[in-house]
Amino acid sequence: MEKIGFVGTGAMGSALLSRLKLANIVATAFDIAPAALEAARAEGAETASSAKAVAQSCTLIDVVVRTDQEVLECMLGNDGVLEGAAPGSLVLLHSTIRPATTKKVAELAADKRVNVIDACMTAVPSAVRQGGLTFLVGGQKAFFERAKPHLLKMAKDALHMGPLGCGNVSKLFKNMVTASEALIVYEALQIAKAGGVSYKAALDLMKKTKSQHVLDRWETRYDISDGELRFNPGTNLYDKDLPLAADVGKALGAEIPVVEALAKLGVKLNGGKMSI
Repeated sequence: MEKIGFVGTGAMGSALLSRLKLANIVATAFDIAPAALEAARAEGAETASSAKAVAQSCTLIDVVVRTDQEVLECMLGNDGVLEGAAPGSLVLLHSTIRPATTKKVAELAADKRVNVIDACMTAVPSAVRQGGLTFLVGGQKAFFERAKPHLLKMAKDALHMGPLGCGNVSKLFKNMVTASEALIVYEALQIAKAGGVSYKAALDLMKKTKSQHVLDRWETRYDISDGELRFNPGTNLYDKDLPLAADVGKALGAEIPVVEALAKLGVKLNGGKMSI
């Protein structure tokens, strides 16, 4: 039976521990912040004096810190995970970090016969506590299968996205789409206001007339049938409406760098054709 350890028990780490508590699993946890350690205890975890001490007593080690540097410090630094982890242990890196950082940690861990996967998270702490999390995992399939029962005690799903680092990449492109949508709406509102339409009227219009999301019908827009990616622009949007919106917005004095860049990309993907 796997013994579960946690390094990092802030908002996200303690949310994950709350799911393990519901499953009657007692983890061993460490965080450099006393308040985070107290949060771990509140979720039923036992606490340790260092990341090394967690690794010494556990076979599956969840690392839930925030940045690349924090991952490197808690994994490779003094009293870090690799100082204590036994051969055959499996480390799950949950942080949204560069794939290169994950691979560096995994390479150094392999010297000690410690295994590493990246298992990025797709929900905020409140959603995690409600069981709404999906893990995006990169690494060897055998390591994923070993970790999956543990992951599913904390989440509704765990998806194997590919080799090591693919969990990191998947989290980043997913968040990129979410953030980009919000920025596009922001720039659309600049065009609306510059053209005399109020922000409220523009937002109400976009909400009431929003199209089906492209991902709900991606087969009509993206052709990947032969392993390559081809974009199907359809009619009007990319050769006419998008570049026209950029042109009008610029003429009205709106600051819309994202729309201008997307208009150029749309024309390029449309074979350079523009109908304005």
